[in-house]
Amino acid sequence: MSAPQPTVVIVPGAWQLPAGFDLILAQLKEANIPAEFVPLPSVGGTELPLTGLPEDVAAVRSTLTRLADEGKDMVLLGHSYGGVVVSCAVEGFDAASRAKEGKTGGVILTVFMSAFMLPKGQSLLGVLGGAPLPWMNVEGDRVSGVAAMMPQVAFNDIPEEKMAEYGAQMSHTSALVFATPSTYEPWANGLPCTYIFLTDDNALPYPIQQQMASQIGPDAKTWSLKAGHLPHLSMPSELAKTIGEISEYAVSKKA
Repeated sequence: MSAPQPTVVIVPGAWQLPAGFDLILAQLKEANIPAEFVPLPSVGGTELPLTGLPEDVAAVRSTLTRLADEGKDMVLLGHSYGGVVVSCAVEGFDAASRAKEGKTGGVILTVFMSAFMLPKGQSLLGVLGGAPLPWMNVEGDRVSGVAAMMPQVAFNDIPEEKMAEYGAQMSHTSALVFATPSTYEPWANGLPCTYIFLTDDNALPYPIQQQMASQIGPDAKTWSLKAGHLPHLSMPSELAKTIGEISEYAVSKKA
């Protein structure tokens, strides 16, 4: 009897509203890959004060708790800023730690998709040199992408006629998330991790992705897509196929 498929838990990056992940969730459903999306409270918030990294982590941990308590194995996938969130959220939720406590279920693999892997105690603003990037628009307590620069930075492999539609699926992110230090390094604590490289990414360029992923170790199994920063929009079918391969790999490694 084959092992049950793990549930893929998808954590978005900054600015990304749930609608931006409809295509990839539909593709995963069609491929019979169980998946859940976790909206981040720091994205698009209107209630003041805006929330930050701790609230994002709590939202992910709430989903992990529910699925783990159901005995389900999970593949936890973080995109962009979502890499910081999953790094912090996975602490204590890995399947090996839960098994030591006599519990079933848990995260069997953490996946970083063109995502930040921050050293413990480091913040996004810290790794960016202390200042926002030129395409980031800071307005008080919120940060958004400069609309005129998004076609080149985030939508460089997306058809022009789709750019306005996909741009509407983005919002602001609380400025707090950029200044808050990360609290955990799963790759340094024996938790299985992997990386999906997006080789045509202009938001988090490929060489920086490689630097981040090097923390996993020289023999790490990784995947690559010839995609810009948003493959869940530009190539959802290819991304779904890759996620399926990663899920199979995660099950094989656990076995």
